[in-house]
Amino acid sequence: MKLKISFVVGSFLIGYGYSFSPAGTLFAKYQGSSRTSSRLRTSSHRSDFFLFSTPFDASLYDDDDETANPFTSTVNYLAAPPDTELVIGLNKYSHDTSICAADAESGKILFALSKERLTRKKHDGGNVALLIETCLEQLELDLDNVVKVVVNNHHHRVLPIEKDVDHLEWETGMGINGGVESGYTDEENLLFEAQQIELSHHLAHAYSTACQSPFESGLIIVMDGMGESYRTMKFAIENQDENYVCDLQFDGQYECIPSDIDEMSKRSIYDWREAESSYEFTKTSEGISVKPIFKRFTEENSPPVLYNHGFENMDSIGALYSRASSHIFGDWNACGKVMGLAPWMGHKWDVEDGKVKDKLSAQILDKPILQGRLYKEGADKLQIDRSYVKRTPLFARNDPDLFDDDGNMVRERRYDFDDNTVVSDDNYTKKLPTNVALEAISLAHRMQIDLESTLLDFVRYCKDKTGHENLCLAGGIALNSVLNGRLSRELGFRNVFIPPYPGDDGIAIGCCAYGLFGNGALGNKSSIGTKRPKLWKNPISPYLGPDYSYDEILKAIEAASPWIEVELVAKDKRRFEIMSEELEQGGVIAWFQGRSEMGPRALGHRSILADPRKKGLVRFINEVVKRRESFRPFAPSCLAEEASKWFHMGENLVETSNVSPYMSITAKVREEKHDLIPAVTHVDGSSRLQTVTKEDEPMYHAFISTFFEKTGIPMVLNTSFNTLPGEPIVETPRDAIRSFLCSMGSIDLLVMGDYVIRRKEANVRSLLGEASKNGQSLPASRPKRTGPAYFESKFTISNDDSVNPVTRVSMPNRPMHDERNGGWYELLDELEGELLGVCNGKATVNDIMNQYLVNTEGQEADEAKTFEYQEILFGNIIRRLIRLYEHTMISW
Repeated sequence: MKLKISFVVGSFLIGYGYSFSPAGTLFAKYQGSSRTSSRLRTSSHRSDFFLFSTPFDASLYDDDDETANPFTSTVNYLAAPPDTELVIGLNKYSHDTSICAADAESGKILFALSKERLTRKKHDGGNVALLIETCLEQLELDLDNVVKVVVNNHHHRVLPIEKDVDHLEWETGMGINGGVESGYTDEENLLFEAQQIELSHHLAHAYSTACQSPFESGLIIVMDGMGESYRTMKFAIENQDENYVCDLQFDGQYECIPSDIDEMSKRSIYDWREAESSYEFTKTSEGISVKPIFKRFTEENSPPVLYNHGFENMDSIGALYSRASSHIFGDWNACGKVMGLAPWMGHKWDVEDGKVKDKLSAQILDKPILQGRLYKEGADKLQIDRSYVKRTPLFARNDPDLFDDDGNMVRERRYDFDDNTVVSDDNYTKKLPTNVALEAISLAHRMQIDLESTLLDFVRYCKDKTGHENLCLAGGIALNSVLNGRLSRELGFRNVFIPPYPGDDGIAIGCCAYGLFGNGALGNKSSIGTKRPKLWKNPISPYLGPDYSYDEILKAIEAASPWIEVELVAKDKRRFEIMSEELEQGGVIAWFQGRSEMGPRALGHRSILADPRKKGLVRFINEVVKRRESFRPFAPSCLAEEASKWFHMGENLVETSNVSPYMSITAKVREEKHDLIPAVTHVDGSSRLQTVTKEDEPMYHAFISTFFEKTGIPMVLNTSFNTLPGEPIVETPRDAIRSFLCSMGSIDLLVMGDYVIRRKEANVRSLLGEASKNGQSLPASRPKRTGPAYFESKFTISNDDSVNPVTRVSMPNRPMHDERNGGWYELLDELEGELLGVCNGKATVNDIMNQYLVNTEGQEADEAKTFEYQEILFGNIIRRLIRLYEHTMISW
């Protein structure tokens, strides 16, 4: 048998030919070899390769076509033909800036991505220059290929502002408005050579879901915090702006609340905004027709130039839910936390105070925040009570439970608590909720049940009015999986479709869809172009991000090689067995494969995975891996064909096992299964479910099937792959390795493509010169800094005149470097800073020790330099060198 193995050494590739004797002895012979750039193969285009190798090798391959080395291929699987014409949809300048690019002729979506994934700033907004550059680079096209652009920004119009390039340049020079960010005046952001149009906010949401729904007609419900302003739409209609499409083009054809919106907008100090809308759609061979049937507007009650555009004072259902999020967590965009906190209502904790035993629980708030009908006026109209979300927000209150009797803070997180089944022992003390946490549970519960009752009533009204049996959802509220589950199960819809990106990142998909298909209800007069592609027949894959090459993965691995151990496991079956065994043993895995998911939820391509049978992992992953509140639940990714055996899916949806492919619906776990999957069963017995099919996601399905075969459990715990608080899901191979290393060993394996990666422990024996190889002692290692280091020292003087020095360092080249806070990392003490300074790759530990023990000439060692002192100093130096190594600041 003839095989070939290749070793990467620096930037050169050296090849060796190997053959096996009949006795199995391995012989080697040198031969030349070369490598070219290649793309990482993904589940969408992979076949079974037979690869056997060791870390950093390009593997063993026969030369026949079936087992030829796929990594020497020059194919870029995303590259489009050079004459491709692109239609691009953009959510621009607002939060969750995003892009969607499609082939104008075929209608196929080629690329979609949120800006946050590239900048590492969650919900990042601003211009789209970086997104356009990334998109065109991936597709191997240029700006000349972009022929049509459809854009939305629900805060203000885009095209009228961008026409005045001189002013944009002035803003850039001043560093104000959009000019605070590079790329503002770049051609990649302005795209003047393409035909451009703007689409109003709710209409863009409607297109993001209806165009890819797998049915021919249906009802669309759009609900979010705030949409387009009424005056913006009205002005465009009155001035016959042909570059702007909005619902007011159907004025008089839909029900409107308030019914006198035109007059109300004239009397308003500020303006009115879209709150909730419903549409109906029909698909034919000629295209799609979308028209509004109901719209509710909400008044801007405070100046839009204030905090968050005055969003916190608006009366849309989404804005009120967000107000609760702000009140509890200090973040208007933490609505998912509110949803996860609400089910703790009704849970009781055992409390012992001396001999007195009691029960602790949150109190139900009897007074509704929402009551009435949002589609009515007069006495039955929607009534809103904000009394629970006024005065000092919960997140800012000084709860006495956070402090001890001496006033020292003993609990950093005010919303950290266990359920009552956790038992305290020598290693762990059960955490009870603080008073402020109980108040937060009460508010979250009240807000959630009012949201559900109000919107169930609204959607039922729209269903009865239209008679539609198919439902599409979009807008930020469609991220509320508890509400989605009830809408799916309780209102009698035959089919429900929710895209993986119902929030504003999905606006780009809706804009792109409009650019492709236009609107038959408007005679397509406002669509771009005359020739339209055929409508999408099935939902678009959520895996639309960049496709990372083997070279990019290898470079990321090589950059972190001193701190990781890498094994190339090319057979899927064997790799899945390794992953399953790790989960069985209680380990936590990070999985990076193929193109990234579009949308806020990890769906198996950028995921942290664990065993759903091990309840202790809930606190461990929340607190240690992801460093967040312990109350938050985790989702199961379940084989679709097994889901109904474990979850109550709803009688009307049983025939469709794949009811929640994008983790959009919460279902109740069957009671007899609670104890089998406690890590994905929330305190109220529910789970935010992802169903996985072999057809849509073969790799993920195959892995879960392997785990199922070993354990009898057809699911795994799945949460998003991000370990740095405030960061979005990882995007690139470097992001993945950085996040893995920043978990500080709490993630046991990183599986990236065909690589199985483990964190390498500091080799102290090598550092001390005690390592050997083949019976021969090896010289002591010489620790070396990871690139340049920038130090900053400061000190504080306490009331007792004691001096407290602080040294911090920024090292941009280290794999764990974090740009937030200026990239600074606080060192343990001055000694750690001094050691980092002398780690130049030339000094051994003994050399470093001698620098601290050297005597001045002619003097004897004083008492401070006794053996005991040397022993303590030596221990301190070793511990700090290990710590610097663990934070990727040095290597040896």
